[in-house]
Amino acid sequence: FYYVRAELPGVETRDLELSVINDRLILRGEKKTSEEGEKVNYHRKEREEGIFRRVITLPARVDVEKVEAKTKNGILTVKLAKAEEVKPKPIQVQVV
Repeated sequence: FYYVRAELPGVETRDLELSVINDRLILRGEKKTSEEGEKVNYHRKEREEGIFRRVITLPARVDVEKVEAKTKNGILTVKLAKAEEVKPKPIQVQVV
């Protein structure tokens, strides 16, 4: 298995999109602005807001049917199973 973790504080699950294409994991989402009603001028902000996209190249292809994604306390964990074609296959040696 391969594991990918991303810290996504303030990102709602409904604003998150994951996909796997070939050997890449694509993570898209949006951190929405705070709902304070009126414009606020900040002296300093620790968190960025807006749309983001990350492309993570994986070491090998994965089985897209066995991808699991969970989020807890603002941390996304994605578990990706290696595709059967990349798993080591034992070869039996015959005596002739």
